[in-house]
Amino acid sequence: MSIALSWLHTQIALAGVSGLSIGFALGLVGGGAGMLAVPLLLYFVKVGDPHMAIGTTAISIAMTALVNLVAYARAGLVRWRTASVFAAAGVAGAFAGSRWSLHVDGGVVMLLLAAVVAVVGVMMFSRSRAAAPRLSAAGDARQEPEWAGRGIATAGAGVAIGGVAGFFGVSGGFLSVPALHFIARIPMLEAVASSLLSVIVFGATTGVNYAIAGKVSVPLSLALVAGGVVGGNAGMRAAKTLANKGDTLRQLFAAMLLLIAAYIAYRSVTQS
Repeated sequence: MSIALSWLHTQIALAGVSGLSIGFALGLVGGGAGMLAVPLLLYFVKVGDPHMAIGTTAISIAMTALVNLVAYARAGLVRWRTASVFAAAGVAGAFAGSRWSLHVDGGVVMLLLAAVVAVVGVMMFSRSRAAAPRLSAAGDARQEPEWAGRGIATAGAGVAIGGVAGFFGVSGGFLSVPALHFIARIPMLEAVASSLLSVIVFGATTGVNYAIAGKVSVPLSLALVAGGVVGGNAGMRAAKTLANKGDTLRQLFAAMLLLIAAYIAYRSVTQS
């Protein structure tokens, strides 16, 4: 009993440390947190059950993203109309995806996640600056270019990305940020900020489904959030600095995705 309790305390401490990197990723690029959190809980915190890692991740990321969203909103960087349409449309996808994921083998889920992350990372690297919308790094929060024509596309992307987020138990930011940047045509820094609303909605929807199934660890989730709040503040400051350096923020985002994909695939294959 004492050994089990001691190990739980160790896991909580490790989860707090993991939360620092998770929060930093959310603050810096608005995504990648789930893809960091799930492997960290499995291989660093030693949770063991992929579904438990997914459920705990979903709840903790939603709470961490809420803190980061408030900070970005105070800086005037959130495109509320675009973010709201995107997030609301994705609720159905997140619900369906998370229900489906509970019936799929955890190892298969992790390999699929690695493949999706790698594809998005390559796409972000290959997308030329010329193809991106020519908007300022800060942008004008009052201008929503050609909104009527892009609203439906934004909502459709929300449904699809919500499904992916729900299935993998991740924040969805690794897809939400590119979608808001390229489809909704908002600057990269504002895409990072606006994506956090969908991260909250998708994470909460997924977390509720997993909690009902008994696949959420409250102590570990709270530890992740505690570390995430600290890391998120540092990440947001770094994002504001990098936003003025051309494609640096986008390339950093892509590099992070490729590294995460490689690690998830490696651990999934070696432990199968």
